[in-house]
Amino acid sequence: MRVLQKITIGMLIFSIGILTWYHFYGDTKTITISPNMHAYYAADDTKVGGISESRLVDGNGQPNLICELKRGNYPWPYCEAAIHLSDSIFKGIDLSDYSKLVLDIDYKSTDPNGRLRVYLRNSNPAYTKRNDAASLKFNGIEYEPGFNTGPKEIDLSDFQVLTWWIADYKVAVEHAAPEFSNISIIEIATASGVADGEFDITINSIEFRGVWIKETTLLKSILYVWLAIIMSYVWYEQKRLNKKLKASTYREGRLKNLNDSLKEKNVEFAELAHRDSLTGARNRNAVRAWLDRMSQQVRWGKQTFSVIYIDIDYFKKVNDELGHQTGDDILREFVLVITGAIKSTDFLVRWGGEEFIVFSPNHNLVEAAEKAEQIRHTIEHHLWCHNEPLTSSFGVAEMKNERITEVIARADDALYKAKNAGRNRVVISQNIVVAESSVHYIN
Repeated sequence: MRVLQKITIGMLIFSIGILTWYHFYGDTKTITISPNMHAYYAADDTKVGGISESRLVDGNGQPNLICELKRGNYPWPYCEAAIHLSDSIFKGIDLSDYSKLVLDIDYKSTDPNGRLRVYLRNSNPAYTKRNDAASLKFNGIEYEPGFNTGPKEIDLSDFQVLTWWIADYKVAVEHAAPEFSNISIIEIATASGVADGEFDITINSIEFRGVWIKETTLLKSILYVWLAIIMSYVWYEQKRLNKKLKASTYREGRLKNLNDSLKEKNVEFAELAHRDSLTGARNRNAVRAWLDRMSQQVRWGKQTFSVIYIDIDYFKKVNDELGHQTGDDILREFVLVITGAIKSTDFLVRWGGEEFIVFSPNHNLVEAAEKAEQIRHTIEHHLWCHNEPLTSSFGVAEMKNERITEVIARADDALYKAKNAGRNRVVISQNIVVAESSVHYIN
């Protein structure tokens, strides 16, 4: 769940960040058409037999079209500023990702109409003919710029293709809609049907504005990322659960084998009162007479004898968290693990609860400490049935000229010190030097 929470929080932060960026900066994609980068020309109706006159002058650093409109033989007189975006009518600028045209134009005229025409001329091999500028598509709109009124925004979606151009060039229906994929010329012209007179058009700025990515595309992309992450997480969880299921099945089978083995051993010794009914290990009654004989042998100097006192670390926590059934399973497995780590001449006794004693005849203190360290290492690196680490603490004592209860008490005292020193260690009750790093010695 922690992984899912981290992924969810990360994706929420990412999504909110992207949407916030889009809200404030998503529509900041711009193209500025300036006289420093593009060629501005003056044009009028003299090309088609008219008598109007136009010229382009510098109006305080801005292109200024001066026009004297005269009605002659040409019935639709006009003046215009033509901006060529490239040296060829076949090569222009792709404005299909832009949504607005922002014009800052000051317009003074003697005509009360006060409107201008704007054409975005698109080139396409499907209809554009070489050496025929009129074959460029007329994406047009007419608007009222005013004078000193500042920039005005025009949506490109409001542009229309002139019907006379569609008819004259017999344009197919699939090319009859507005198109902005290859704009090579921008034209700003006087409105249709204006009266004769003087016109002053100052082009302060021309700018196209668009979005870096469309809103629908952005939302779809975020959705796809969410779906990809969710699917990846589901796939990951499925693999993890399958792996966990296999491990659980393996542990269950192994535990069953252990239980079967213990049941067989318990059945074998069921008639004997000297076996612990839960683990199958010997109990105190089983070794009482034997310990008396061992103590006599030690007092007579015929052999050495050592005691290894063992306690499972944090066993109460195991019972509390996993239940007593799991605790019982661990005790059974614990007996099998220790039995496999000691000799047949050693005696393993369940002394009480999670405490066990290994009685080792013919072992002095050093040998018993080494054996305890081997058992400790085996326990620490064993894969237990509850799939969690397990450690034990050890107290070791060699029997001297004393009673058996006294040597057990000394081993118990060493065990107590091992637990106070941090657990998972071996402590012995004499001050001697042994090379094992995990073995500690006390007086």
